[in-house]
Amino acid sequence: MVNSPLAATGSSFVPAVVGLVGALIGGVIAGTVSLLVAWQARKAAERAWMRDNRRAIYDRFLTDAQMLVHASEAYKAARPQEKEKAKINLESASTSFWGAYNVVETVADTPLFETVRIYGYRLWELTTELGSTSVMGPENFDAVRPLIAPARRDTVAAMRGELGLGGDPASDINPFAGTPLEEKYANGKRSRPGPLVL
Repeated sequence: MVNSPLAATGSSFVPAVVGLVGALIGGVIAGTVSLLVAWQARKAAERAWMRDNRRAIYDRFLTDAQMLVHASEAYKAARPQEKEKAKINLESASTSFWGAYNVVETVADTPLFETVRIYGYRLWELTTELGSTSVMGPENFDAVRPLIAPARRDTVAAMRGELGLGGDPASDINPFAGTPLEEKYANGKRSRPGPLVL
């Protein structure tokens, strides 16, 4: 039997085709895996970016809220000759707070959004009770003020939850637990009319 060149070519053609198909399948698999890994890395980077930006936004919000509380108290306690300066400080603190508030509302998940809204409106009522736009009237300043701290704690807990930090920090702590001042602090805290420090 004579071996023809055509038969030799055919027998070497099959392994070449199989090799080519194998290389194509391997390339498709490798490309798909690379795209999947790149997609997952991009999603992880987006989540990390959003979490980091939320941290910065929440930091600004909480800081501005605290400044607004202090400015409200300073305005209320200001003597007549200091009233104008205190009013300017209050207006500035209010502008900063509401700017941060609006940003938080655009990036917060729904539970945090609702908590921030309660906190924000309590602060709004606190500051407007010093003027003529209060819903409840200026005589309620001292009743609204103690409600700010629980709203702040709820907001911080919701922010921690959204950032994946978990746990709700205890709101009733005794920083002197285990010291000779533990009982004195506890008794003093119980006798206070409401929390002054947030």
